[in-house]
Amino acid sequence: MEHGPVFVDGIGFDASLRPADGDALGRTLRALSAADVSVIITGNGTRLSLGNTPRNAALLLDVSSLAGIDDFDPGEGVCHAGAGTTLAALRDELGDAHWELPFDAPGERTTLGGVVAAAAAGPRAQGFGVARDVVLGLEVTRASGARTHCGGRVVKNVTGYDLGKLYTGSLGSLGVIEAAWLRLRPRPESLRSLELQGTGVAKGLEAALGAARRPASRATVLQMQASRSGETFHLLVELAGDASVVDRESERLGEELGAVDAPDGAIDAARGVQGARPGEMGLRFRVSSLPSRLQSVAVRLRDAGAELQVQPGRSVVYAFFDGADPAQAFAASAEAARLGEGAALLEDASAAAKRDRDVFGAPGPESGIFRVLKQRFDPQGILNPGRFAGRL
Repeated sequence: MEHGPVFVDGIGFDASLRPADGDALGRTLRALSAADVSVIITGNGTRLSLGNTPRNAALLLDVSSLAGIDDFDPGEGVCHAGAGTTLAALRDELGDAHWELPFDAPGERTTLGGVVAAAAAGPRAQGFGVARDVVLGLEVTRASGARTHCGGRVVKNVTGYDLGKLYTGSLGSLGVIEAAWLRLRPRPESLRSLELQGTGVAKGLEAALGAARRPASRATVLQMQASRSGETFHLLVELAGDASVVDRESERLGEELGAVDAPDGAIDAARGVQGARPGEMGLRFRVSSLPSRLQSVAVRLRDAGAELQVQPGRSVVYAFFDGADPAQAFAASAEAARLGEGAALLEDASAAAKRDRDVFGAPGPESGIFRVLKQRFDPQGILNPGRFAGRL
């Protein structure tokens, strides 16, 4: 047990438990279950801002020691790593191999477990796919302490495979991720980034949607100011694939849009903006939308005073409110989600802004299913109590 206050939505935790391995994790959860003590699960703490305010949790359960890459098969393009392994460590392990890690979530210290639990994604998810596409199998310890596994190192090993999709994005509310098998992607022969600047929301979105449909496009990011007077945009496109295709698409984007080569690391910088922590009075929402409704969503959020980052290949808009009244920001984001026939999620804000609100929005028809699953997997409410949708 370690001491030193860690705050989660304004609630201080003075003590944490850090199991050294999977066996210790199982014993720890059995003891917690027997004592009816609830915990908040964390790795490096990069996603503690995501989720509702904790309810009746006594300790932090730190899984950062469950780290390391114990299997990397260059022939098959798969690897197995502990939940506490950082994405940076995974990329270092791959080195100059033929494969690359298809995770692009924001955060310098982001861990594998955090990405899977939050289903976190960055701009390159347009080409990489989402976490559910990457995870082949999971080892998960239940609230009871029982260690389970689903899926495996190959897709045809389908024993319990759909459970992996259930755990992915469940925010640690159904089990504690111990390790994962990942499907890697071949490195592209060629990689090139382009940029374009201009004015006008409609013009920017038209250019961004067109760029996202290019066959070699694997990341498209449109950054827009919310000011009515400016309405400026900055479009970034990353092309990847065969050299001939990348060259051809680069030439076409230059001719049709006036796009030019972007600085090195431009997409990584945009990913940093996507995950930037808001100030004390700031809020960051993620609003999903139908592609055909992105303009309506962007205009509504801009009119509410938000600065925007649009990722049209993912049909997602990130809205950044600075100094806005939280009630008005919630209302604008919810209305934008309705216009887009999508959903709004408050990803990060102060404890005061989140208090007495469900950051996932009003409960939908799926809320009953969530409750049944929570009761089945964690009947005592040991794991991340109150954090998931519906404050489960």
